[in-house]
Amino acid sequence: MSDKTVAVAFGGGGARGISHIWVMEALDELGVRPVALSGTSIGSLAAACYASGYSGADLRLYMQELFGNTGEVLSRFWKHRPRSFSGLFAVQNPMANWAQFDPVWLVESFLPHDIKKQFSELEIPSSFSATDYFTGHEVIFDEGGLTHALAASIAIPALFRPLEVNGQLLIDGGCVNPMPVDHIRAKADIVIGVDVVGLPQKPEDGKIGSFEMGFGATQILMQTIQREKMRHDKVDILVRPRVDDYRPLDFLKTSDILKASQATKEEVKQRLAKLMEC
Repeated sequence: MSDKTVAVAFGGGGARGISHIWVMEALDELGVRPVALSGTSIGSLAAACYASGYSGADLRLYMQELFGNTGEVLSRFWKHRPRSFSGLFAVQNPMANWAQFDPVWLVESFLPHDIKKQFSELEIPSSFSATDYFTGHEVIFDEGGLTHALAASIAIPALFRPLEVNGQLLIDGGCVNPMPVDHIRAKADIVIGVDVVGLPQKPEDGKIGSFEMGFGATQILMQTIQREKMRHDKVDILVRPRVDDYRPLDFLKTSDILKASQATKEEVKQRLAKLMEC
């Protein structure tokens, strides 16, 4: 198609980030192999899978099979011994019981077991964002082991325990860099940024608990940070999948999220093809 290079920044946003899969499928169908990837939170998980050799279609099938089986998901929580198994059924969204779970456990239990273990093994160079809790500075992982880098990147406060790495107490990268375009801006001719942060949605019953209020406030903060950063870190293609109706913990609605955001694939294909031809 062209000799222009492409890099992708996968943003954070919880279950909404399942829609990252459509961007991968668009690249696959165009025969475009990115030269660099970056990610924050679920975006780091998406980048790790893609850079490990998973196609978008393969990852879509994996996610649908895993989260389409509620019993299997709950079984994995049971094996990790949550405070009470009955508690998983006591809330509308069982995924909310990730509170204070070990992020390393989540990475090891829910990602495909054959993804690479070291950055040096990845087929596409990648970098992931985390946040130093005590300094507020971004911590960028791009070498060494993948597991702890991914775990730190997804360690959303109140959901997961923070992770101590090299003497630093780390939390979710979205606190400082929700869509790490700056990691890859100088590495490719065309940069794609995928924004899945979204904003809080009003529940159908109108009731908002303290946990959801706190999580929604974090979304607002991430959007504010992202808008400011975008003034300086321009992207060639900014993608916003249609996932606003879904909450960050709606992983059990994986199939619905994929269906709602399916148009993302054709949108990316058309916009990228046009830029590649210029």
